Amino acid sequence: MSVKLSTYITKENKISKKQYPISVTDEINIGLLHQVVTSNRTNHRNNTASVKTRAQVSGTGAKPWAQKGTGRARQGSLRSPQFVGGGVAHGPGGRVYKDRTPKKMKRKSLNMALSQRITEDAVFVIDASDMDKPSSKLASSILGEFDIDKSFTFIYGENDDVLLKSFRNLEKSNIVSYLKLSTYDVISTDFIIFSQSAINLISEDKEWNI
Repeated sequence: MSVKLSTYITKENKISKKQYPISVTDEINIGLLHQVVTSNRTNHRNNTASVKTRAQVSGTGAKPWAQKGTGRARQGSLRSPQFVGGGVAHGPGGRVYKDRTPKKMKRKSLNMALSQRITEDAVFVIDASDMDKPSSKLASSILGEFDIDKSFTFIYGENDDVLLKSFRNLEKSNIVSYLKLSTYDVISTDFIIFSQSAINLISEDKEWNI
């Protein structure tokens, strides 16, 4: 099975409909999409919340006052949580956020997400074989030709440095390699743009069955 996608050819400066050997699935499993996206976001979560325990706080280790005879509660360190400047008890820190999802589940959810975008006519291709230097102005004009005025994900393949540098400075852009493309990249933006190299590599990959 194949699909027709709008392809902008920079050499001819026009949009043409080109056929690509990609199969589109009608199956949409919302539960699977939700599970894979949640896992993806968990794995990209930054563990930045962290506090110091009483062992990590800098300060004296001397006993504040005598154990008995003062009339006050016994204390062993000024670095204890109940003192100002002391450590924090049971605070955040040291947690690792990891969620493993089977490869077949990730691939199937990505196929479903891309298929949905294809049925929405929200997937485009750029053939820029003649571009020899980056041009954000040309990239912006291509978006205008595709009538893209919202967020988009640009997927590049091998030897696409010129296109990558052209699109990476545009607003509302998400730039990702075809090797690292995830379900979240597809559903978090409104449009998908493939380079000619990326769409060819995906079409030739036997594991892909969009």
